[in-house]
Amino acid sequence: MRKKIIAILGMVMALSVGVMGCTSNSAGTDSNVAAQEENKTIVVTDQNGEVEVPVNPKNVVVLDYGSLDIMSKLGVEPVALPKGSLPEYLSQYKDEKYIDLGGVKEFDLEKINAAEPDLIIIEGRQESYYEDLKKIAPVLYLGTVNNDIFASAENNAKILGQIFEKEDSVTSELESLNKRVEAVKAKVEENNSTALIAMFNEGSLSAYGVGSRYDMVYSKFGFKVVDESIESSNHGQGISFEYIKEKNPDYLFVLDRGAITGAQASVKEAMENELVKTTKAYEDGHIVYVDPQAWYVGGSGLMAIDVIISDMETAVGIK
Repeated sequence: MRKKIIAILGMVMALSVGVMGCTSNSAGTDSNVAAQEENKTIVVTDQNGEVEVPVNPKNVVVLDYGSLDIMSKLGVEPVALPKGSLPEYLSQYKDEKYIDLGGVKEFDLEKINAAEPDLIIIEGRQESYYEDLKKIAPVLYLGTVNNDIFASAENNAKILGQIFEKEDSVTSELESLNKRVEAVKAKVEENNSTALIAMFNEGSLSAYGVGSRYDMVYSKFGFKVVDESIESSNHGQGISFEYIKEKNPDYLFVLDRGAITGAQASVKEAMENELVKTTKAYEDGHIVYVDPQAWYVGGSGLMAIDVIISDMETAVGIK
């Protein structure tokens, strides 16, 4: 009888050890899986070619407002960013919990290093710092390519969707935006409307045509350019109010740069003078003052494009 009891106790102990061993191995496996997930990387293509970046990086420094915009839309937070000229629709990032790096052109490298980033996202204005930033963390070079805000935003959103494993959200957002663009374009083409987009900058005027940074007015929304000879330039072609009267567009889109730089002149009072009042745009109520932060500062982001589309929807009477 005693031998039987000893044998039973031995079996129980063996089983216990086996269970403990299984539990230990299981815990070890879970730990390994977690470690692998944490160290997971992906190869994406940015403006410099293929680059290996971490998946779901925890500490992200963002120097590109367009990418910050997309991340915000996807529910992903940065650890640090330049707060110097944040668009209003990104004002939540003025909060002190985000490290302020200064401006998009003049930022603090020491603060970036102190933030211990897993990923740094830049655009063209920081290109000269690329090699310095690479010494701190992997650098993803996004921003706007060939003045095409819409194509760049779509491409950048897809890349960030991969990195943060939010592809479905990106697809849904892009489908919604594209439907709205097509609705505006259909209405514009139905009316065969011409347009001119002009920047008002403390009394001076410049126009933007096909191939410019605001080419989307024509290529995406279907307006006919009122003057095909406008020079394609980032700073636009200098024009006068007499020019606007002569070209007589159906729609006149006005971007007030002074609203960004802090100039106090009334753009509406300056634009709607006796010369401009003779145009079809004025007579039909088609002088449209676009959101300067989204059009000029925002870059290739989903929220910026949402605002741009809203401006166009308002212009053609969709909303």
